[in-house]
Amino acid sequence: MSEHIARAALGDRPDLDERPVYVARAGQERFIVGNLARAVPELISEYAPGDGKVLDVGCGRQPFRAALESRGLGYVGLDTQQNVDRSVDVVCPIDGPLPEDLAAKGPFSFVLCTEVLEHVADWSAAFENIAVLLGPGGRALITCPHVYPLHEEPYDFWRPTVYALRYFAATNNLRVLHERRLGDGWDVLGTVLASGRPKPAAGAMNPVAYVVAGVAAALRAGMLSLAKRSVVRRLVPMSGKWYLSNVVVLEKPR
Repeated sequence: MSEHIARAALGDRPDLDERPVYVARAGQERFIVGNLARAVPELISEYAPGDGKVLDVGCGRQPFRAALESRGLGYVGLDTQQNVDRSVDVVCPIDGPLPEDLAAKGPFSFVLCTEVLEHVADWSAAFENIAVLLGPGGRALITCPHVYPLHEEPYDFWRPTVYALRYFAATNNLRVLHERRLGDGWDVLGTVLASGRPKPAAGAMNPVAYVVAGVAAALRAGMLSLAKRSVVRRLVPMSGKWYLSNVVVLEKPR
């Protein structure tokens, strides 16, 4: 009952503008989507099996479906709402009770869950369900942002670290095969700068405010341009502990 009340208090899920191809659209997406568009196909190629079934959790319009099916995997898409193509096979949240038709489609040899878990309230239930749905020796490729603006509100709950993913994997007897932190300080800076613009405060009459806003806007544009240039990254890497997105590959014991 409490879970039902909590979800009702948030209101309806927003209608999503889902992408059929994994490319950046808004300026703030450039850095995180670019990193993920390179990493996810690479890891599918390295860790996905050549047969069995794959469950794409939070599949949207299924931008990675072709890559998964090209490996010989039988594709099943899961999401909280049906997409415009009517190609989602199972409509349900991954942190809720598993419907009988989903359980009947398993077990799965591979689970893909990209940039979804930040929108999932109950991680304990979600990881338990992923572990249940995986067959012995099955693997799960999971990504979720560590630094990114609010989106799909109000269903935006977490910005976890790799340690959170390790913890929930371990509590469900899933072994970490691969772990990566995507994006460097330039990617973080670029994402922050692209997601907002300086401007004078509402009602500000002091001309100094407009001068400062103009200077800040010019500095923003200059730094954003630097963050986009690969030559700058090579010559002046920005080290530190900031990064954009967590990536892990987990495996269920045989």
